[in-house]
Formats: sequence, C-alpha cells, structure tokens
Amino acid sequence: MESAANKQTFDLSSRLLWYLRWLVVFQCAGYAAQLATPSSLNSWLLESLGDSAVSALDAWVARILWIATVALPALGIVRPIGVVGRHWPARCEVLILGFAAAWALSEAFFSWRANLGNPFHATDPYGHAVRYLAPVALLLLWSGKGIDLRIEWALRFAVAGTFIGHGLCCWWLKPAFLDLILGSLDTFFGIDWESAAEREVFAKAFLPWIAVQDFILAGLILLPKRLRWVALWMAFWGFVTALSRLTAFGWERWPDLFIRICNGGIPLLLWLHWRNLFKNRFSL
Repeated sequence: MESAANKQTFDLSSRLLWYLRWLVVFQCAGYAAQLATPSSLNSWLLESLGDSAVSALDAWVARILWIATVALPALGIVRPIGVVGRHWPARCEVLILGFAAAWALSEAFFSWRANLGNPFHATDPYGHAVRYLAPVALLLLWSGKGIDLRIEWALRFAVAGTFIGHGLCCWWLKPAFLDLILGSLDTFFGIDWESAAEREVFAKAFLPWIAVQDFILAGLILLPKRLRWVALWMAFWGFVTALSRLTAFGWERWPDLFIRICNGGIPLLLWLHWRNLFKNRFSL
C-alpha cells in the first residue's frame, strides 16, 4: 500500500517536472525569436562596443537559446530524475538552464539599466522574476529533491514580484498596456473610430482596477496558508495577459507570449503541486 502511494507521488511529481520543463522550453524559444531585434544587453553595450560586436553577441545568444529549445526535451528523456554529478546529461543541463536563467535575469536587469528614470522599466528586475527563477527551479527539482518548502516559497515570491511589477505598470497607466486593451477591443469588437475615445477612457479606468487585483493577489499568494484558488486565478490571469499580445497585435507577436508563458505557468505549477499535496493527504 505504501509502495503504491509512493509510486503515485513520484508519477505526479514527474508530470509536474515535465510541465515545468516545457515552460522553460517555450520561454527559451520566445527569447531566441525576440533576438531578431536588439536585446536590452545590446542597448547597454552599444555605445562601448559598437553595433557589429553587440549584434554578433545577440546572434550567438539566439543560437544558444535555439539549441536549448531542442536540447531540453531530449535531456529530460536521457537524464532520469535524480541523476546528478558527472553524468553528462546532468552537466549539459546545468549549463543550459544556467544560461537560460542568466539571460532572463540579464534582460530584466539591463532593461532597467538602459532606461534609468523610466518607472515602467524599473519594475523589470522583480516583475520578470518568474522568468529567471523557472530554469533554476527546474534544475533543482530535476535533481530529485522535490518541491520542498524553500523552492515553493521562492516560486511564491517570484509570482508575487511579477504581479506587483505588472500591477505598478497598470497603476501608472503604462502606454503599452493601454495599447493591449485597445488592440484587443478592436480585435473582438471591430475597429470603430467613433467609439475610439470611449474605449480609451474605458482602458484608462480599467487599468487601476487590474492593478488593485494584482496587488491583492500578490499579498494572498504570500500568506502561510496555501490558497489554491488564488494560485489558479493568478494562473488564469497570467495566461490572459500573455495572450493579450496576440489578441491585440496578431500571431506575429508569438515570441512575447512564449517569453511570458511562466507568468501563468508558475502559478499553475503551484496550484497543481498544492492539489497533489491535498490528494495525497487524504489518500494515506
């Protein structure tokens, strides 16, 4: 009986880890595709290194991220959960996931540094937290430790930081967010120049309410009690905001969706993990 319960727990954890792996894969693909345009690091180094050097750097980073997109699913097959040390897939995965985390963090950091004085970019170091912590979490979890309290709380704080960053940009009426609402309204209801002014008024009135929701959710996810409905709603809202890039501007903006896949994906991971804990507690 105990053996069957342990096997069920392992199977559930394995599925969660594969889910997290695919989140990181999609994120890497999004970052790689986004490098068709200059990166934040490119903008930071442009004056000191020149255009040719920073463009070459972006191109190499894009190649590595495309390799990561292909390699991570394969490494998940050849590297069993819990295998660490000198096993070559484990070494490869450490390098790939470390690079993926470092690139996501550098994009957040240099986006802020390249736009000093811009309050919207000042939120990037914590607003992008789920993006650079997701590869780190995958690396730690695949080592066989499971989602312990330290990793769970790191993911909780990452989700809270992302929602606080998003909420602040909403509260300050970020023009890009207004464009997302207006573009989505045009997609669903058609372009209507007569109602354009009314839609803009609606968007400006709606963003502060989104901000209040984001702040409340960020506070609730950090409560000691595991509120599964909070994680589930944050997952839904994270996916909605990520998908708004497509509803507002079309399918060519898919890299923006993939880059933000963890905005909803990590809260959903927490919800799935908490649901598993709840099921296991009552199946013993």
